[in-house]
Amino acid sequence: MGARFQLNRNQASLNDSLHKLSTGKKINSGKDGPAALIAIERLSAEIEALSAESRSIERANANAAIADGHVGQLSSLASELNGLVVSSANSGAMSNAEIAANQLQIDSIVSSMERISADAVSSLGGFNMPNDGNAQAEAQLTSARQAVQSLKTGAANSMSSGNFEAAAAAIASALTDVTTVAGTIGSYQKNTLEPQLRSNEVALTQLAESRSRLADTDFAEETSNLARFKTLTAAGIKTLKIAQQQAGTILDLFA
Repeated sequence: MGARFQLNRNQASLNDSLHKLSTGKKINSGKDGPAALIAIERLSAEIEALSAESRSIERANANAAIADGHVGQLSSLASELNGLVVSSANSGAMSNAEIAANQLQIDSIVSSMERISADAVSSLGGFNMPNDGNAQAEAQLTSARQAVQSLKTGAANSMSSGNFEAAAAAIASALTDVTTVAGTIGSYQKNTLEPQLRSNEVALTQLAESRSRLADTDFAEETSNLARFKTLTAAGIKTLKIAQQQAGTILDLFA
């Protein structure tokens, strides 16, 4: 009976080692470690929450990059506008036809800036900058759009009006607004989003390591246990056979 009892224990331990090696998990049910299971579930919840937060930050960073791209285009177009205004102001070298051609380009550029500015404002909805940064950026983009609209055909600062200084001032104002928005978005990415992502990555790594130590099978240890319990089980079976043979021999003596 003692041999049978010990054999059953060894077989149970052997099955337990096989289960842990096959699943790769040290804790497969509550009986394997109730406290450890609770800790694993808590760590898993924290990991999932941090992962979800990181995904949100990545989306915000992608949207901020899109907005920054729109703003960069506005800056380039404003610089191009400024070149056309300076060229048109050189009345000694420019004919009326050439100034009219410049005005056509200006109208086209302003139309592009209106569209891109609207796209930039729309992309601001994909992230939230601190200190009411989104509202300020939208106001500055609107101001820049209104400033360059004064250069369109028939507007106050069109090339035919001769108000070249006012046109240049309007472009300078638009550039100031646009570059301020670019700086605000870039600062938000550099000083808010990217540090949060790095912090989350460090925390996720540490949490994953902690959970792994609690939940994952130590393959070296379990492989050693498997070999040990295989040997003990085999020895137990042999011992049980010997005990049964001895009992049979004693019974034969009474026959």
